[in-house]
Amino acid sequence: MGCEVRIEEIIERSGKKARVRISRRLFHPSGGGQPGDSGSMEGPGFRAEVRDSHSGDQGDILEITIKEGDIPLGTNVSVTVDKERNRLLSRMHTGEHILSRALENQMEGLYVEKVAIGERESTIFMTYKGEMGWEDLFKAEGTANRVISGNLPVRKNTVSREERDRFKGVKIKWDRIPEGEVSVVSIDGYDSIACSGSHVHSTGEVGGVLITGFKGSNPDWEVRYSLERQEILEKHSRIIRVLSRDIGCDPETFPVLLHKVQEERREYAKRLEKARRYIDFSWEVFHERPVRLYFFAVENFPVELAAPAVKRKIEENPDSIVLFLSQEEGGNGANFIIAAGDKAEVDLRSFLKQNRDLEGRGGGAERWIQGRSSNCSSSDWKRAALLIG
Repeated sequence: MGCEVRIEEIIERSGKKARVRISRRLFHPSGGGQPGDSGSMEGPGFRAEVRDSHSGDQGDILEITIKEGDIPLGTNVSVTVDKERNRLLSRMHTGEHILSRALENQMEGLYVEKVAIGERESTIFMTYKGEMGWEDLFKAEGTANRVISGNLPVRKNTVSREERDRFKGVKIKWDRIPEGEVSVVSIDGYDSIACSGSHVHSTGEVGGVLITGFKGSNPDWEVRYSLERQEILEKHSRIIRVLSRDIGCDPETFPVLLHKVQEERREYAKRLEKARRYIDFSWEVFHERPVRLYFFAVENFPVELAAPAVKRKIEENPDSIVLFLSQEEGGNGANFIIAAGDKAEVDLRSFLKQNRDLEGRGGGAERWIQGRSSNCSSSDWKRAALLIG
């Protein structure tokens, strides 16, 4: 059911989007890293989506998108808060308090600077003068979920700034607190913090948290988490079970196996880098005008290995065009590089558009383009390259 309010003021408007002030406080405003409530607004011949809400001295300030009609300034309309979204954000925000406190208790010197509360995933931004890894995060995640399963009461009290003795043990950033009363959110025996966001009444209502990722380096870190714990675990479990069978090893050995493969790949890359400088081809040469063409086609050869040889060729023959074609076995397509020397008066950027029969896709610069084509015909590519200029 909607509530009757009056649109008191149109603060700003741009096309279908506007910011208006209504006569009552019904929507939870944005703050504490949490977006404001959303919902809908309707009146005679008028309909709008409420996308966000902010605190106002004389009523909520709402960001709306008009769906039908025009804003009926000074007229009563019916507004409805999206309670489901509000509850999801409340669960998310309470989950953030629990996980943040677990991280701060566990890792000495870690300090949560700010948060970004979302509907599917939220982010905690923190400073920590040390290294952070998955084992640290798994431990904090376990602590947080034990607090959640303990179903501890979550209380929100409003305290006057003047009552400084009541803020003992409360995490508070006075520089971010406006004048007036302060909202303090407390989880019995676990955490107490000044916060303007919305919250659930007990930790059990959060359901569970799952850390989905992290990034950063000393001292700035970000940790992402979700409340869709069961769904994500089931999804990852399916993937792990498939991989475990295909690879033929227990999931516990995946990290060791992955590190071994990564190390082998790095070693292979080093050897490959050394080998690249020695790779060359028996170029087929066409001395036709307007350009001289060097051409080589081969099956299933990586273009990244061919690139140094192409580069050397145009440096040795700056007035020429060089075309390398790596054809897929079975004639399904080809990867290509086409390059021009510094003295070749050509611009290759329009080459693919001018030769649509090559069915090529790719890009590059004035004197170097590469990509993939479904046309692997050597004769078609040579003919097109000889017409450049």
